[in-house]
Amino acid sequence: MVIIVLLLFILIASAVALVLSLNALINIFRDKVPYVSTPKWAIDWLCQHASLLLQGGVARSAGVVYDLGCGDARVLIALKKYFPDITAIGYERNWWPYILAKARIRRTGVKVYRRNFYKADLKNADIVFCFLIHSVMPKVENLLRSQLKPGATVYSYGFTFPNWQPTERIANPNNPKGSKINVYRVTERAKPATLK
Repeated sequence: MVIIVLLLFILIASAVALVLSLNALINIFRDKVPYVSTPKWAIDWLCQHASLLLQGGVARSAGVVYDLGCGDARVLIALKKYFPDITAIGYERNWWPYILAKARIRRTGVKVYRRNFYKADLKNADIVFCFLIHSVMPKVENLLRSQLKPGATVYSYGFTFPNWQPTERIANPNNPKGSKINVYRVTERAKPATLK
């Protein structure tokens, strides 16, 4: 009897793993963005510097922070812990990191939605964080530049926008040649560009 229960458990766990793996593959082909966690040094840097960047350089602890493709929500959880008064909102379409995020955000005040962030209303954002991939950056740039208010700040880990020059590039102190945090300041709302 114990063997049958154990085999049944293994069968169910394998089926769940297969479904989640297939979902991840479908999302990679559909969205062209794999799930990769943001490194600890980048999260630590954000937590240490976000207070100066909420509301256009005026130090305060409240504000609205979005993470586009938030994965397991580790960036939002860290920021919310550091700044309890912020509104922290994440979007994630891939089931596996979304399930991880939902498990991790319990009792943190962070909100994570399984939605397409291209359809999100980001007009109230003070900070937007993203760790995406080169192929989606033109569309994300268009979304952010057309929606974000002047004074908002965008942090893109690892990838730059094609037509928007970062005001600052932050290197990992332990690996200056590695991926950087690209900082963008919104000075004016732009009209959406026509994308190819």
